[in-house]
Amino acid sequence: MAHPKLKMKINTIYRLVLRDVYSYDISACHYNILKQHNINISHLEKDNKEKRNIQIGKMMRDNPRITSLLRNTTNSLIDEYIMVNEIKEDEILLRQYDGIITTKVLLTTNLNSMPLDYRHHFEIFICSFDKKMYIARASNFDIIIKGIPFRYEQIDKIYEQICKINYANKTSIFKSLQRIKDKFMTENNPYLFGIPINDKKVNIFLKEYGEIEISKSALRIMDINDIDRERYFKFYIEPFTKSIVAEFVRS
Repeated sequence: MAHPKLKMKINTIYRLVLRDVYSYDISACHYNILKQHNINISHLEKDNKEKRNIQIGKMMRDNPRITSLLRNTTNSLIDEYIMVNEIKEDEILLRQYDGIITTKVLLTTNLNSMPLDYRHHFEIFICSFDKKMYIARASNFDIIIKGIPFRYEQIDKIYEQICKINYANKTSIFKSLQRIKDKFMTENNPYLFGIPINDKKVNIFLKEYGEIEISKSALRIMDINDIDRERYFKFYIEPFTKSIVAEFVRS
């Protein structure tokens, strides 16, 4: 399974498990920049984010000047918000393309008619051990999962369980992690292990044959004991459980 290049750069000065961090981003960033510069956007699907982003992506592909405008303006906007809010380098947990995750609550969030919208207060923020991915639980109970290659719905449910652990109780943490691992390693539902390719096919890892592509219907009748659960666990789950263990063993 090829591993795509990850661009996320979580600040290495921070611990692997954090409390009380805040995320902000510029809503409909590219769309609003185009609008401000009087570029024709009449053909864009204003209220459909996915379609709108695809359409803007095509504009950028076909016009390097638009690409430069959007990227430079976005970068400058985030720079300006950092400066105006006097955010120190060690208060930035993660700078994203059109947003920021910080340990500081921002007071100025509306510059040049391009608001930096408050998105989440993360009660628990868990970095992967290499700090290239994160999962987090927000105060409104949203679970946010970022940077993980080859994510799919069934594996996201495991991340949700990890985020919902009671992190105020050290004993509960380790018991919950063990329970999650035990359930994963004995799960009889083959769909947990099917990594979607399209509507009809999935990739799956077998003990004897490695990675193979099969149909979803074939997955349903797969012998669950042939699946290489350990490989899934190490790739998807261990990067986070390793961080949690490292943090709470020494705390």
